[in-house]
Parts: sequence; C-alpha cells; structure tokens
Amino acid sequence: MLVHKVFPVSIFEFRLENFKEINEKIEKYIYEQKKIDPEGIIRSNSGGWHSKIFDLKNVNELLPLIDFSKRCVKSVFDGYNWEFVPEKINFVGMWSIINPPGTFNIKHTHPNSLLSAAYYVKAEKKSGPIAFFDPKHVAVMRHPKIKEFNELSAEHISFEPEEGKLFLFPAYLEHQVNKNRSDEDRIVISFNIDSN
Repeated sequence: MLVHKVFPVSIFEFRLENFKEINEKIEKYIYEQKKIDPEGIIRSNSGGWHSKIFDLKNVNELLPLIDFSKRCVKSVFDGYNWEFVPEKINFVGMWSIINPPGTFNIKHTHPNSLLSAAYYVKAEKKSGPIAFFDPKHVAVMRHPKIKEFNELSAEHISFEPEEGKLFLFPAYLEHQVNKNRSDEDRIVISFNIDSN
C-alpha cells in the first residue's frame, strides 16, 4: 500500500538558546505591564490576564525574542517554499497572557494573518498544554470507532509548554490552551505574522 499524505498542516517548534536571562527580563516587563493595566483585555482568556498589544518600538526587553522570531519565521517561509522578503514581513501585534492556576484559553484562531506564535516565558510542569485541532472539520464528522489515534486519525494534538520554546503555526489553525494545573503562573507571549 502506498499512502499519500496530502495537504499536511505543520506546527514548527524552535528553542531559544540562553533563554533564562532573556526570559527573566521579559517576565519582569510583563508583570510591570500588568501593574500599569491590571484589568488587561478579554480575548480567548478564561480568567488570567491578557495584555494590550505591545508598542514594539519602545520595548528593549523584547528585542532578543523579536530577533530570534524573525530568524524562525524565515525558516518557516523556507519550509513552505514561500518567497521571503524581509521588508514585507510584519509583526501584526505582540501581546502576553498570564494564566494563574486554574485559568485557560478557549478554542480560537488568529484571523487576517499568515502565521501565529506562542513563546513560553514561564511554564512549570502541569501548567497546561497547547492543543491544536484538525482544520478539516468534515474529517471528524463521521468515522468508525478509533482503536488508537495516529497521525491519520488524530482530531487534535497537544504540546506541553516549556520555557524558551517557540511554536509557529498557520494562523487559521484552531487552538486552545488547557487549564493551568500547576501552582505557578504560566506566561506566554503571542504574536501574528503577515506579509504584504
């Protein structure tokens, strides 16, 4: 039997070297933003704190992450064999979410972008995996009983958060973040990428 795995959906995973020192500065910056704006905004967060969009022109603490992310975005464009023109690559917003124990993010997408990202600043064990869902909704409408999920039958897949880890994925891909079952805050930075 020959199996043609067509129309794959890719989730790209990267790891920032020397992330500890960088994350300490980013974490301090994020908590300072929360003090300035304790209410934050509500998007996909069920509980927790969602920042407003960062002003990237005035945030030195985020520069190492931005530089790293730009290199990762180029790798993703290369993976898709998309034309990569640095001047046309735009960060369409960057924000942070602090999820204390018991909070989570409901299923959502990031419309009007090519790629979305999640970078983990703080993530203890059991702080809640990120789950991605099969975008082919008709594929999960009807099927026989599944003995054990594999890459052909899986309806969703989860990844445990780890500090210094960056996920880049198609912005249309539905995802959620499961409940933080640790005793510490989970802190993530998210952003979208577009090209014009």
